[in-house]
Amino acid sequence: MATDGIPPPGSGERLSYERLGKALLTDNGRVTGTPQATTLAVETLAPRLRSSTLELALAATGLIVGSDMAGRLGDGRYVLVAHDERYPSKGADVLRADELRSARYRQHAHRAVPMDTAEAERLVRLIATAELMGAWSYGSSNNARVLALQEIAGDEFGLRGVRQSQLDPATRATVERELRYNRDALTDFLRTQYTVTQAVLQARGVTELISYRAYVWPSEQPPWVDENSVGNVVEVPQRPLASWSPDRQVIADWLKARQEPGVILAARHSTRDLVSLPTTGMGELGQQRWVVLPGDHRAVVDGVVPDPRLKERELASFAVGQTAATPGTTPEAAPGWQPHLVAGRLKAPDELDARIGRILDGNEEAPAWWVRDDSGYTIARRDLEFLCIDPQHLRWMLTGESPMGLTPRLYQQFAGEMLEALEQDRIKASQVDIRLKGTAAGFFSGLRKTLPTEAELAGKPEALGRMREWFGSDERRPLRRPYDAMYRLGLEPEPSDYDLDLNSTAAVRVARAHWRDQHSDRYAGDFMGGHGYLDKQAVRGALPALSDWAKRWEDRLNRPLSLGVFESTGPFDEAALGRKVSAHFKDSDWIIHSHRTFVGPKAPPAPGVVAGVQDVAAPHGGTAVRPDHLRRAGGREHHSRERAGRD
Repeated sequence: MATDGIPPPGSGERLSYERLGKALLTDNGRVTGTPQATTLAVETLAPRLRSSTLELALAATGLIVGSDMAGRLGDGRYVLVAHDERYPSKGADVLRADELRSARYRQHAHRAVPMDTAEAERLVRLIATAELMGAWSYGSSNNARVLALQEIAGDEFGLRGVRQSQLDPATRATVERELRYNRDALTDFLRTQYTVTQAVLQARGVTELISYRAYVWPSEQPPWVDENSVGNVVEVPQRPLASWSPDRQVIADWLKARQEPGVILAARHSTRDLVSLPTTGMGELGQQRWVVLPGDHRAVVDGVVPDPRLKERELASFAVGQTAATPGTTPEAAPGWQPHLVAGRLKAPDELDARIGRILDGNEEAPAWWVRDDSGYTIARRDLEFLCIDPQHLRWMLTGESPMGLTPRLYQQFAGEMLEALEQDRIKASQVDIRLKGTAAGFFSGLRKTLPTEAELAGKPEALGRMREWFGSDERRPLRRPYDAMYRLGLEPEPSDYDLDLNSTAAVRVARAHWRDQHSDRYAGDFMGGHGYLDKQAVRGALPALSDWAKRWEDRLNRPLSLGVFESTGPFDEAALGRKVSAHFKDSDWIIHSHRTFVGPKAPPAPGVVAGVQDVAAPHGGTAVRPDHLRRAGGREHHSRERAGRD
């Protein structure tokens, strides 16, 4: 970013640069509106992106893009119907083909695209690309997706000394999740824009541009700002990506409209720092802005807008979602989250109970169906005693009669009342698939979470003491976190939750309508901010009976419930992208309810699962297979979600 030779305002040279900039923004006047510019950019980028369609859909998940849009590709029973025939990248509905006969969709049947065609995949790529661009148009620092793009830009272009966003812990975690899942696709999206933009500039023979940006401050006015600052060269750290305009008046009008103090910065940019134009990516035609890298962070103060009458207010550089946090604190077990110890023994012990006892005591080798994590660690009696778990609950989990922490009878009531709540929210049992994930279903956590070692607990003497109480000097310890382990160690304030996936396109449609009506001011990507599952406010607002059910059962069990509401195809299949951890549908899932299976108030225990542990005749080395819902439990993903149904 050079500051030498910035011509004076109103000079011929300034006007010449302004005309050049506007020609770039509008492709010499051929582009006259934002929808046209966005369509050109999307149609340019989408076929050039190297990322797979699944990767793009996962990165673009939100109000428009869900798992159905990628999961139904190739299935001729479904169609894609664009919201706007002229600008199809604005979004589309994924419908069953027979829905086109309904009154709601009959008039749009002529533009339905079967999902087993190349055109459907092309449309999905266009829509996903448009959604990624929309993250920037909503704001350069106020949603997790664009904050992830900022960090990627810093890494991708080797930027130093950039302005860092100060994020509260919750927002930081959301950005980290965005980077963990979508870094490759977002990097591809950013780099492709840059490549296309540089080609346009090179073809025009443009090497430098003059553009403008407003600078405002969150609290105290910077010492370098006063009435005599105009013309001074200042060094103002910028974010890795920032919007600048070739039209000074646009920035002046923006500052005037805000009625806030600020300055106009001017800089002469090398075109090597230009990332995107409105027709090549994230530039904004309506605001006459392009996106640039910060260069050397130096600029000329080109105007000052003082206003001492206004109160100091936080402006563009505020910390997104910032909350106060005390560093170095360790969560304490909250008195309100003492899990109720549900009575276990309901009948006299039988041979299966005896065999489970022998295995727990180490008097019999653990058979194939026994619970173990991916390191091979098998649970023993000392684990259950430390975790305050009755062996009967382990039996019920092994036989599939109920997950950890519930009796079979309570489990039937739990599931039945959940389906009744969904019916009250206008979601039929035939429209939902419900699965239990996490430690309640498989005892051990998934691959992303490990049990802390003693070395990692060196600064937490109370937790270290509990760890030694649990294992003593025995070096044989699980790699993954057992059910309730972090709570019993005093490392987390809550016991293990019931992590429920409710997969229902019908429910998501209800939530979409509610979001558009009640949250039109929010960033659309937040609708499914958890990469496919609904935002907690969307769940509360659109599915109130389900939320009330979750709150009642949290109170009843004194254990948190986590609701992940997905479209009917369920979580994205990340295994298809070569990732080791994926939460997509698996044969090993604990299925509470599906179109083929119902576990409700009157349903008996699943006999096929019970049979998996019925071979109890031989006291040593039985030949029974492990129940289906436990075969790969150690590799099951468990997304950490914000709790739904609680204030």
